Amino acid sequence: MEEKYLQFQIFNSIPIGICIINTNFQIIFWNKQLEIWTNIHSNDIVGKNLFESFPHLNSPKYIIPISSVLDGGPPVVFSTQLHKSFFPSYLPNMQPRLLHTTVSHCTCPLLNENFAVISVEDYTYLSYRIKEHKRMRDQALQEVERRKKAEEDLRKSEAQLRELNATKDKFFSIIAHDLKNPIGAFKNVLELLYENFDEFSKEEILEFIEPLKESSNQLFSLLENLLIWARAQTGRIQLEFVEFNLINLIENNVSLLKLQAENKQIQLLTEIPEKLMVFADLNSINTVIRNIISNALKFTYPGGKITVSAREQDDFALVCVEDTGMGMNEETKSKLFRIDVHHTSLGTNQEKGTGLGLIICKEFVEANGGKIWVESEEGKGSKFFFTVPLAKTHND
Repeated sequence: MEEKYLQFQIFNSIPIGICIINTNFQIIFWNKQLEIWTNIHSNDIVGKNLFESFPHLNSPKYIIPISSVLDGGPPVVFSTQLHKSFFPSYLPNMQPRLLHTTVSHCTCPLLNENFAVISVEDYTYLSYRIKEHKRMRDQALQEVERRKKAEEDLRKSEAQLRELNATKDKFFSIIAHDLKNPIGAFKNVLELLYENFDEFSKEEILEFIEPLKESSNQLFSLLENLLIWARAQTGRIQLEFVEFNLINLIENNVSLLKLQAENKQIQLLTEIPEKLMVFADLNSINTVIRNIISNALKFTYPGGKITVSAREQDDFALVCVEDTGMGMNEETKSKLFRIDVHHTSLGTNQEKGTGLGLIICKEFVEANGGKIWVESEEGKGSKFFFTVPLAKTHND
């Protein structure tokens, strides 16, 4: 048989496995490359039936397409991904090879016979390389993600550090300027009164005391805000979330500030329902309401009007404090809630602020799960809004 098919010996020199079968499915040629891959010598396989030698091929999914090729049909492909290895073959370490097998028709005019040429290509190393490239790609992507996360963490840390520095600077600024100056003024006036008390009339003493009274109110407000803010920064304020009627809190603050409004000839009005139940920390929300209304009083001209309103909006209570005061430009609005930008403005009666009130409001509102913002136009007044989560039972 070998002499009859000597013309096929040329396939021994190519690095592709070649097996040739005749129309009886008899193996008539088995090249050197297949010997290496399968550890089956050609002398042990040539002349035998393909399906008897490899029982796993004795199935319609192999017999039918191979028969079609022998009858002159188109080539068929058997990939390892979809089929078992056409010929069991192994690497030197006895790991299975990944083989790609094609069965093609061949006619030999000299012998006047039809054959099927089974060509086998080894994709094992290519598969390994693909897997290795995939592994390297995945590692590279993981490294990119790791670096991106590290950069993001660095940016966050840098932003936190800037905020901490701004907080520290703000703290020292208040102590060095906003506290030192009024306390220094107190000291000077009191020393003057003490040393020259008998020389001043009652009316002159009252003239000294009146600005001291106003300064003491401002100083007390500053200290109160400073202590609240400092406690918030150190995490010493523990919020206690409870259900309460927000309207009662608004009415209490309006009543407390009514006299201050009347002294400045400002109408302080409310447009609120009878009941609006929220779930929040009562003390911190009380501080927010008081600060925002006080802020509106500070920047509203005598004869002006402040309206406090509240209503439901989705799952929140929306509170608005609207005034007819000085208003703000875009630059001023952008600085209001930022600790890293020192911003204070004089009120309509030259009232001084601490620059902390609205910053405290923002921290407290956000700590309660709400938001705070402002709408304002220079010369046309301002609207301060903030939200508080509604109590789940507010409609019950």
